[in-house]
Amino acid sequence: MIGDDELGLVLSRVTEPADRKSASQVCKRWWVMEGLSRSSLRVLNMDHLPRLLPRYPNLATFETPKRMSNADLALVAQSCPKLEAFKLGPTIAEIEMQDIRALILRVVHQVGDQGLCALANGCPKLSEIVLKRRRVGMVGIMAMITSAAHHLTHLDLEHCSSVSDQALEAIGSSACPIRVLNLKGCSITGAGLRFLANGCCSKTIDQLNLAYCPGINNDGVLLLCKMRVLEELDLSFCSELTDVGGQAISAIQTLKKLNLACVFSLTEKTIVALAKNCINLEMLNLRGGLGVTTAAIDAFLGHKCLQSLNLIGCLFDDVRGSALESLALQCLSFKSIVVNEKWRDRLLQEMQENTVSRFLQFKN
Repeated sequence: MIGDDELGLVLSRVTEPADRKSASQVCKRWWVMEGLSRSSLRVLNMDHLPRLLPRYPNLATFETPKRMSNADLALVAQSCPKLEAFKLGPTIAEIEMQDIRALILRVVHQVGDQGLCALANGCPKLSEIVLKRRRVGMVGIMAMITSAAHHLTHLDLEHCSSVSDQALEAIGSSACPIRVLNLKGCSITGAGLRFLANGCCSKTIDQLNLAYCPGINNDGVLLLCKMRVLEELDLSFCSELTDVGGQAISAIQTLKKLNLACVFSLTEKTIVALAKNCINLEMLNLRGGLGVTTAAIDAFLGHKCLQSLNLIGCLFDDVRGSALESLALQCLSFKSIVVNEKWRDRLLQEMQENTVSRFLQFKN
């Protein structure tokens, strides 16, 4: 008969939920081993939490879109000391409504400082923390950052409006080997970015999301040049940026993905600087930008790495299909240009049909 160790090893390789459920129904022993070998859990009903967690003592990932009380968080901390990833995402209703592009009133759930502190103390191996659209206190955030200082590689605080420069100071002064930092919609400023740029994390962060942060201006962006390994940067809807900040970004030669959607003050000067200096750039989103001209597009001719360009809402009459065709054909790594559906007829007249079908994506 197969031993427990062998059975646990086999079950640990079963990832499909339906298959794991079937395995747990074979007999009581298999039910127990399925629980011991489970590494991740997504909970949709908090009432079941006290019954579920004792069965899964070896969880590495815990996830829920639901509201968690301080008692719930303390229970997770007590039951899952090996936890490496803790994810509180948006509600299921939010996700479904976003899919149909509807406007909704988002319910922002409160996450208590007491519960986060308990989690920080009980789960010292956390490397990924996601608290999307949660009303969190700075005491709890600071505890999480401090406790996970030697392990934290992924921190997602998207639309946590109470997160301020104080959190960035904690990150910058810690030894966190953080690689992914999502601050979309947070109340941070250029002063906070200074802590990141001057801290140890400037050597480790390769993905930084600052979209919808109204406090980010040129002074803050200038500091990002100190980020030594930054590959992905999102500054979409940062309305205070101008060409001063845009041209400063071009000095970050490690950039591979850059999102400047709806940064309306940027002009042709920024785009030309990006084309000239960001030699590793693969994806550029200029959606809604006002600085897209023929000269700006021509600046990318012969670029060795560019693969994708988003020009939705920024093609004007002086930008001809011939410029887009030259770009697509002269950049050997190029894959796609995203443009508005309303430009289809015009571009079909100005470009070869096979070039349109191969490189252009039309969206409303």
